[in-house]
Amino acid sequence: MNSLLQNINKTIASGILAGFVIFAGLFSSPANALEKVALQLKWKHAYQFVGYYAAKEMGYYEAAGLDVDIRALLPGQNVVNEVVTGNANYGTGSSGLLLSRQNGAPVVVLAAIYQHSPYVILAKSFPGNPGIQSINKKPILLRPLSDELMVFLQREKIDTNTVLPSSPGMDAVEQLMNNRVAAISGYASNEPYRLTEAGFPFEIYSPRSAGIDIYGDNLFTTSKELKREAERAERFRVASIQGWEYAINHPEESAAIVLKYVPNESPQKIAFERSKILPLISSDLVPVGFMNEARWRNTANIYIQAGSLQPDFSLKGFLYDPYAKKDYSWLYNSLALSVVFALVVLAVAYYIWRLNSRLKVALAKTQHLANHDPLTGLPNRALFNDRLQRAILNSRRSKLIFAVLYVDIDHFKGINDQFGHAAGDEILKAFCNRMMVCIRDSDSLGRLGGDEFVLLLEDLRNPEDAVEIARKLQKAVELGVTVDGQLIPTTVSIGIAIYPSDSDNEEGLCRCADAAMYRSKQGSRNSIYLYAEQNCQS
Repeated sequence: MNSLLQNINKTIASGILAGFVIFAGLFSSPANALEKVALQLKWKHAYQFVGYYAAKEMGYYEAAGLDVDIRALLPGQNVVNEVVTGNANYGTGSSGLLLSRQNGAPVVVLAAIYQHSPYVILAKSFPGNPGIQSINKKPILLRPLSDELMVFLQREKIDTNTVLPSSPGMDAVEQLMNNRVAAISGYASNEPYRLTEAGFPFEIYSPRSAGIDIYGDNLFTTSKELKREAERAERFRVASIQGWEYAINHPEESAAIVLKYVPNESPQKIAFERSKILPLISSDLVPVGFMNEARWRNTANIYIQAGSLQPDFSLKGFLYDPYAKKDYSWLYNSLALSVVFALVVLAVAYYIWRLNSRLKVALAKTQHLANHDPLTGLPNRALFNDRLQRAILNSRRSKLIFAVLYVDIDHFKGINDQFGHAAGDEILKAFCNRMMVCIRDSDSLGRLGGDEFVLLLEDLRNPEDAVEIARKLQKAVELGVTVDGQLIPTTVSIGIAIYPSDSDNEEGLCRCADAAMYRSKQGSRNSIYLYAEQNCQS
C-alpha cells in the first residue's frame, strides 16, 4: 500500500508538471498547438513497428500533445547517430545500445517493447546438417544493429573472421539463395517468410538456444533530450505504450493501419509477422514496455564475457526511471508571473486528464506486483493457479494431457547459510533465467516462494515429454552458479503430476506434484519422480 501511495504521489506531481507546462505554453503558442517530435525507426517501415503507427493513427500521440513524425531508416543512416545528433528525438534500437553507450553516445532506454530479441541466424538446410557448426569458417553476412548475433557466434565457437557487414541496399536473402554467403542475420518476422515463399530450405539458429535471452526492440532517447524535455519524453513513452497495447488487442484494425505505411504488404505477410512478433512482446506475462535492471545487467554481462563491453561498464544513467525525483522549483517562479483565473481552470482540467492516465499506469504496475514474484518477476501462486485452471478447461476440450512440475533447489538452506542470502537471491534469479531458456513459449513458469518453483507444460503427447523437459532443467541447473567469483554447485529435485491420470483438479495436481517432489528429496535428490510411478526417472 505504501508503494502504491508513493506511486500515486509521484503521479500527481507529474500531472501537475504536465498541467503547468501546457499552462505556461498557452502564453506563447496557440491553445491547440502540438509539439513536433520525430521517431527514427531502425529499419524501413514494417509491421514490427505497428505499435508506434497505432499510437499516431489512433490519436494517442495527439492526446499527449504531440505531433510525431515516424521516419523509416534510409540507406547509409544509423539510428543512434540520428538521435544523438538531434535529427530525431527518439529511436528504436537493439541491445547494442549498450555498446553505443560505452562508446560515448548518451543514449537512454525508455522502454523495452520486445521481451525477447527477434534476431536470428539463417543458413541453408541440407541433409545431415550438423547444426550451426556447418557455417564455421564460411562467409556470414550480418546487418547493422545485430551485435548480439556476434556474441552468439562467439559463444558457439564460430570463427567470426569470416563475418561480413551488409552494405546499404544489399539484399541479404538474395545473397544466401545465390550461395554467395553461408548464412545471414535476420529478423524472425521477415527473412524466414521470404525464404519460405521462395521455397528455399533453411535452418534458423536463435541466440536463445545458447542462453542469450535479451530484450529486443527498445525505445530510446538521449540524456540531453531528457534533461531538456523530461515531461515530454514521459508523455511520448506512455502514448507509445498505449499504441502497442492497442495493436496487441486489435490485430485486424492494426493490420489496416500498417497498410498506410506499407501499402504493398500482403495480408499473408502481415499475419506471419504478427504470429512471430506478439510472442516476443509477451504482454500476457508482463506489461508492455516493462524492463528490469537485473536483466539488463545480465545482458551487459553477456557482452562483457564476449569481450564487447568493458568489465567496469555501468548501467548508471542508461535506464530511464519514470519516477525519478525532479526539481520543480522553477515552476513556482513561472506560476507567480503567469497565473490568471481562466488559464488556471484550463490547467486544472488538463491535470485531471493527465492524473487519470497516470493512475491507470500506477494501478497496472500495482496489479503486476500483486501477481508476480518481486525477485524473479515470475508469476506467483495466485496467477499460476489461474493459468492452471485455464489449462484444465482447455485440456477438457482438446482431450490432450498436460503436466505440473514442482521444482525444488537441493540444499538451498545450506547455500544461504554458507554464502549468505544475497548469494541465494542470485542463484534464484539465475535458476529462473535458465529454466526460461529450457521451456517453450506456451509453457508457464512460476515461483511458489523460497526455493520452490512450479512449471505448467501443456499440449503433451505423453508423460515422457514432461520428463524430457525436466531433464533439460536438470542439466541447465547442474552447471552451477558463479557468485562473486565463486562457483556454487546446484542441483534440483523435480516431481511431476499428469492431468488427468494423476488428478483432474487443480488442488489434486498440485498435491500430487508436491508429493512426487518430496519423494525425490527423500531419496537421492537431484532426481525426477512421476507421481504415478515409484521409480526415479533420472
